[in-house]
Amino acid sequence: MGISITAAALVLVSAFLHAGWNLLGKSRTPSPAFFCIATLSVGLSLLPLNIWVLLQAKALPSAFWLLLVGSGFFQMVYMGSLALAYQRANMGLVYPIARALPVLLVAVATVLLGQRLPGLAWVGMLLVTVGCLLVPLVYFRQWHWRAYWRADCAWALVSALGTVGYSLADKGALMYLEVALEGAVTPLAMAYSYLGMQFFACGIWLLLGCLGKRGRAQLALGLGDLKLGALTGLMMGVTYGLVLLAMTMTENVSYVVALRQLSIPLGVGMGIWLLKEPAHRPQLLGVGLVCAGLIAVSLR
Repeated sequence: MGISITAAALVLVSAFLHAGWNLLGKSRTPSPAFFCIATLSVGLSLLPLNIWVLLQAKALPSAFWLLLVGSGFFQMVYMGSLALAYQRANMGLVYPIARALPVLLVAVATVLLGQRLPGLAWVGMLLVTVGCLLVPLVYFRQWHWRAYWRADCAWALVSALGTVGYSLADKGALMYLEVALEGAVTPLAMAYSYLGMQFFACGIWLLLGCLGKRGRAQLALGLGDLKLGALTGLMMGVTYGLVLLAMTMTENVSYVVALRQLSIPLGVGMGIWLLKEPAHRPQLLGVGLVCAGLIAVSLR
């Protein structure tokens, strides 16, 4: 069974929003302080829901809180590295790599853990790898290891590693939360309450990173544009919620995961159209290969 029109529409809106909040982060002077304001705004706005859900739960084990703190740390790594990558490179380079590599890394980890993948997934992984190698290039003949020995590529890779880290931590934490709740709240309420807790933890980690002189200056600058930071946080939260809602409307969630990859060409297109970033043929071909590869991996 495929995906319904309503679910597909929700995922498409989510893809636009995901690319959109990255565009907002890139359009200003991207900094960890900006994402600190964005994540804390989500955490604080969902605080009443968090309290209500936690009151419905039985005693949560210490492992849950450790995973939550760990998830916030890896989310901080993701957000901070993303900001540092955007300071050095165009959205058209950073966004596809940071979006695609986590899926590729999780697939590789699956293989290393002894699980088998079908042929279509292997084809998808190959396409993603080649696509990521093409994205940083300006000319095809530039294909040389020095083209990737750059700070922007390194920070995009660290951002992807942060995504893998918080995804694994979230999976474990949500299992503990689900057991403690015993069906007392809806899955959507549980997911959103956890989202609020995770974003609040991430915001605290980012805030700790802003205690230095430079960080305080960036934080003060971000507070001067508080509405934009809060809007970015709202877009982050709504993006995740729409995906969760779409997953409840379809039996095969791989269709939802595959459709989400449309955010990659959307993000690159926004950078070219709205930020006037250059469009290079290797980059555009790489983005196409990444998108096709991720869809193949998602439909395995």
